[in-house]
Amino acid sequence: MAGTSDTQGHLPYFFLSYARTPRTHPDDENPNLAVEKLYKDLRREILEHTFLPASAAGFMDMDMPPGVEWENRLAMELATCRVFLPLYSRRYFQSEQCGKEWAAFDLRRRLHLDGRRHIPEVIVPAFWVPVPDFELPDMARSIQFTHPDLGAHYLERGLYGLMKISRYRDHYRSAVHALARRVIEVAEGVRLPPMAPCDYGSIKSAFTRDEERRFLIAVLAHTTATRTAPRDARFYGSSPCDWNPYQPEDPRPVARIAADVVRRLGFEPDIGTFHHHRDELLGAGAPNCPAIVLLDVWTVLDPQFRPLLEAFDQAERPWVGVVVPWSGTDAQTGQNAPALRAALRALLPAKLAQGRPAARRAVSDTSTVAGFETALRPVVEAAGNSYLRHGRVFPPQVPGSDRPRLWPLTPDDPGPDDPPGRKGRQ
Repeated sequence: MAGTSDTQGHLPYFFLSYARTPRTHPDDENPNLAVEKLYKDLRREILEHTFLPASAAGFMDMDMPPGVEWENRLAMELATCRVFLPLYSRRYFQSEQCGKEWAAFDLRRRLHLDGRRHIPEVIVPAFWVPVPDFELPDMARSIQFTHPDLGAHYLERGLYGLMKISRYRDHYRSAVHALARRVIEVAEGVRLPPMAPCDYGSIKSAFTRDEERRFLIAVLAHTTATRTAPRDARFYGSSPCDWNPYQPEDPRPVARIAADVVRRLGFEPDIGTFHHHRDELLGAGAPNCPAIVLLDVWTVLDPQFRPLLEAFDQAERPWVGVVVPWSGTDAQTGQNAPALRAALRALLPAKLAQGRPAARRAVSDTSTVAGFETALRPVVEAAGNSYLRHGRVFPPQVPGSDRPRLWPLTPDDPGPDDPPGRKGRQ
């Protein structure tokens, strides 16, 4: 199947949108290696049938080098790729990040009506794992890719099942071949023109958001413009939300890593800067939602941040937790650890003492991504429980329903109505 592709213009051919699978244990290998294998196999298949250079076949967030401004790069790729390839899974439609990617690309294709009655069909989905039809959002239910070469096993097990079970490897290769052919057909047939990158930070997820489960993730960090002179610029971007203390271990901004943890605990994460949500975090009114502040420890040495940090410590808002990501591979932070820790304790004595011991470890046991995720969980739970004691009942009561339970987030957390010794939801 010879392609007529050029190497210029709106490339890559496809943007792979997928939901990350969390580790079940900090020592586990990366659970998303299978998705990376699919991505490489799909790229290789496309290169076999086109004149494209390797860099133009596709895009996945693993391609982003350390230090890149995450949101700007995603916006650029979504504004120039020819095909959007969402990898359907049950986790995918719960991911705000995936919903934002879908929304950004969908905005572009809707703007390109070009006098036609129908929106260009440039979304080519694939089932990573089977998803019940009733769980698919309306926009996903109406966009599905079927092909005889995919076979019945693909519908039963998805690409992940075909890849992992050895007797279905030939079916996996056939499915990848069919998917690659479809991507090339759409990319070269429709040729969706590029557009200016959207304001990715302001894009809302295309998937339904439950505002009653909102959980604020506020980032208080430097940017490349505000950082103190000696601080390494590679950890920062144009916005505090670009801050990524864990690169090269993980290319994502730390707020995105936190959002995955918050989402797994049953909340809808809302990422923003501390300055943007200052009134919500420091004001005296009733809380709107639970929150955490991701604090760049280097801000404690900057006199410009001192008044804000002191106000944060003095605000009696126990439903707002604090987490200090502290990468063990950041040599500069390690060398300055004594001064940083001393300044942190001096500026935030009350906040660092807030909550139970497990929550307080979120300012120290965060040297790796896995450690950060483990330390973050009790902080999120403590903030959520405190919010329920000071704020509105969750969820809202519906007429005729049972009296609403105030919690739990997980089956192991007891609810307030449970008798002593009984676990929570089963």
